Amino acid sequence: MAQDEPQQTEGGVREPSVQAQPSGLEARLLGLYERAESVLISVVALLLIGFVLIALLGVFTEVRGPLLDDHNFSEAALRGIDAVFLAIILLELLHTTLSRGPISRQVQEFLVIGITAAIRHGLEVAATGRGGNQRDVVVNLAINALGALVLVLALWLVRQQLRADRSEQRAGRDEPEG
Repeated sequence: MAQDEPQQTEGGVREPSVQAQPSGLEARLLGLYERAESVLISVVALLLIGFVLIALLGVFTEVRGPLLDDHNFSEAALRGIDAVFLAIILLELLHTTLSRGPISRQVQEFLVIGITAAIRHGLEVAATGRGGNQRDVVVNLAINALGALVLVLALWLVRQQLRADRSEQRAGRDEPEG
């Protein structure tokens, strides 16, 4: 037996559901799966919080040596930025893990995480490649920049599609019914 009640979608348009009503056993299993999912998400969130705290402590340990012992401010800044980017990536992962929004928003959040990670990696390659083979550094930076550009393009495409979907929904609501 199919449900006849319309379900609310992301854009506010109500669509009828064709999903069958679950049996008693299926409903209990679905409830169990939802609880297990919630527990696992909580465990992952606690682990990410711990990793963020470790990363923030790592900022101080990475910066302390070059700043206080060597008085090398540029090295301290580079290490600090690298460590802070790691903490930002972990915080973004935590936020994305805990968000329960539509998949389109989660895709955007994961793309932002990827862009942040690509920028961090590019900065790391540029900072550590000063004394090495310059050709390898340039090739690595070009590949990294291309990867970051692909992620930015993907984010732009997702946002354009969402914008087009919203415009289409608004146009559909504004049309007079005949």
